[in-house]
Amino acid sequence: MKIMRALLGVLLVLVVFAGPAAAIDIVEADWVKQHINDPNIRVVEVPSKAEAIAGDHLPGNKHLPNVAVVNRYLDLGNVYAIPPTLYPTKDQFENLMARLGITNDTTVVAYDDKYSIFASRLLVVMEHYGHDTSKLKLLNGGLVKWKKLGYPLVDGHGTIKPARYTVVKMNPNVITWSDVYRDTVAEKNPKIVLLDVRPADEYNAKEIRSIRGGHIPGAVNVTGTLANNTEDHTFKSAEEIGKIFAEAGVTPDKVIYQYCHSGDRTAHAYIVLKNLLGFKDIKVYPGSWSEWSTILSLPVENEVWYSEKQQSNAKK
Repeated sequence: MKIMRALLGVLLVLVVFAGPAAAIDIVEADWVKQHINDPNIRVVEVPSKAEAIAGDHLPGNKHLPNVAVVNRYLDLGNVYAIPPTLYPTKDQFENLMARLGITNDTTVVAYDDKYSIFASRLLVVMEHYGHDTSKLKLLNGGLVKWKKLGYPLVDGHGTIKPARYTVVKMNPNVITWSDVYRDTVAEKNPKIVLLDVRPADEYNAKEIRSIRGGHIPGAVNVTGTLANNTEDHTFKSAEEIGKIFAEAGVTPDKVIYQYCHSGDRTAHAYIVLKNLLGFKDIKVYPGSWSEWSTILSLPVENEVWYSEKQQSNAKK
């Protein structure tokens, strides 16, 4: 009995003092340059525009290509869904990983050319499908910082040898429009902060990119890229970023539900809050405004229609 009590005591200590789950790591260009040819690393670029896929990329191993490029619109969404900005299905994800030569044990370093917004989406999708977060890394500053340092680039990329990938578990870090409506609009749960990370003009319906402009009722707005330095796209200090979010009431003691226009900036903010600021409970809504605004039964604050004709047709 004494031994049992002692074991229970040890377990209690482990539970109380266990650290938070690993967060996606943000690594510097020097680290990537040093490790880019490591055999178990796959470097993946997620360009902001499809035409950039044929452009400059980080150099990999000439004899065993390990730098891949994905199309954010075709590979990291679901073209069969409405809206297509939703995350890929399990089967689609497994096929993508296999095509990129990524196994369950591969360390993935992602980068892009725009504030790490699109690279973040890849990594958060991978976290959602259970890839070990200690093996997920984001290149700080991406291609912009890499170029500023004068590091080498190559035009085009080699052929990746396909691999086998199997989703074993899933991370419950994704929510749907019904979760958002129930918890923040209908029940107004005081423990939850609904965070809109779109640019302020979209939040305020000055720029309308869907059938309706505005925002989800009760949402606070912090433009996600305020976390980045404009000159090299690297992240600002945790202290600077923390102040920006805290001013909007986004603090670590709250549960954060967040959305943007199509799920990209949401992934970026997810990594910022979890990695740099140590937030524990963050959920992403991939459908975001692209979905919410088109479900006409859902309420919109500061609602402005894209056109009077669409508004008239919706009321018929």
